[in-house]
Amino acid sequence: MEGDIANLPEIVRLSKKYNGSIMVDEAHGLGVLGKQGRGTCNHFGLTKDVDLIMGTFSKSLASIGGFIAADKSVINYLRHNSRSYIFSASNTPAATAAARMALHIIKSEPERIEHLWSLTHYALKCFRDSGFEIGDTATPIIPLYVRDMEKTFAVTKLAFDEGVFVNPVIPPACAPEDTLIRVALMATHTKEQIDFAVDKLVKCFKQLNLL
Repeated sequence: MEGDIANLPEIVRLSKKYNGSIMVDEAHGLGVLGKQGRGTCNHFGLTKDVDLIMGTFSKSLASIGGFIAADKSVINYLRHNSRSYIFSASNTPAATAAARMALHIIKSEPERIEHLWSLTHYALKCFRDSGFEIGDTATPIIPLYVRDMEKTFAVTKLAFDEGVFVNPVIPPACAPEDTLIRVALMATHTKEQIDFAVDKLVKCFKQLNLL
């Protein structure tokens, strides 16, 4: 929710010390972090130190469904013991083909990820320079802290009326004192759109005495 990256090197260190297992959810890492967008594990060079890698097709891959990767014995266990797997329908051919093509685009057009990160660095600077509290985010997911539930909904509505769509984040997705709106960048965005969004969000936050 807050755009920060898990401290996977420390998690791996602790798992080795205490003989633990690690599952990484790459829902937000796939298509963004690592070489060719391979995710958080690749970003840190720790893919071989992780036991299970899970992800979704519904974000960077713009489809539906998901995956989990692990050793053969683990996958075999999940096939026979995971109720959510046993009682789910197979992915449709169309959704599978869409996800496969999205993977092909990610791999063959690296300029998309490069552009996304250029936009991210630009947007992070713009929001910080404008006085927003954005925490420790270092990714295309940028939280703008509100720290008030009613004002979180109010600023979301004000922003929508100004032509900017953002998601309100409230409990249980965050602590009551950490409510925020979440800006999520895409590779198809432009710097002009970021400038527009920052300008409108400054106006909305000031209207509610949040800046």
